[in-house]
Amino acid sequence: MSQSIHTYQLLRRIASGPDETAFKELFGQYAFRLVTFANSFLRNNELSEEVVSDVFIKVWLHRETLYTIENFTAYLFKATRNTAINYLENERRVKAEQLEDVNVDFVVDRMCPETAFISKELREAIEKAIRDLPPRCQLIYHLAKDEKMKYKDISAVLGISVKTIDNQIAIAIKKIGESISQYVDNQYVQSFLLQIFLPVRN
Repeated sequence: MSQSIHTYQLLRRIASGPDETAFKELFGQYAFRLVTFANSFLRNNELSEEVVSDVFIKVWLHRETLYTIENFTAYLFKATRNTAINYLENERRVKAEQLEDVNVDFVVDRMCPETAFISKELREAIEKAIRDLPPRCQLIYHLAKDEKMKYKDISAVLGISVKTIDNQIAIAIKKIGESISQYVDNQYVQSFLLQIFLPVRN
């Protein structure tokens, strides 16, 4: 199963209930992350909130089959991206650029217990390296590392090839590595730190 047991249980409750309490909990679990994601495309927080509301209205309307979705997180992100792109196309009346002009502004704590020994200076350097990634690269890295999506799921969400994702992750890790190299000399320490910030491919 590609989602947490708790999420799966919520989906079962919503599908078989219908359980509005479970639905509200599910919404609270994803809303902020999805609004931030939609805002990467729309650059309008109010419109992004509207997009996410539309997505969850559809989730509720099709609730009977929710628990059959293999990866609900990837499903939501793909639905949010598609809805945001549709909003852009309707607004501009032209085909929207999907990834080349995104504005990424994720507020996520990428640090984990293994990084407790890292100095504040090094933490800031790593975070800056991530913020300075090209927008498309940062978006892909965020989905892989922070949302823990498999490359095949990111491919489905963003409509790009797994090879492209591989290339973009390689760019991200290279940039992070360059930032680390300014603060650590030991190649083994650098290798360990890179493993911490390297997303899991499968």
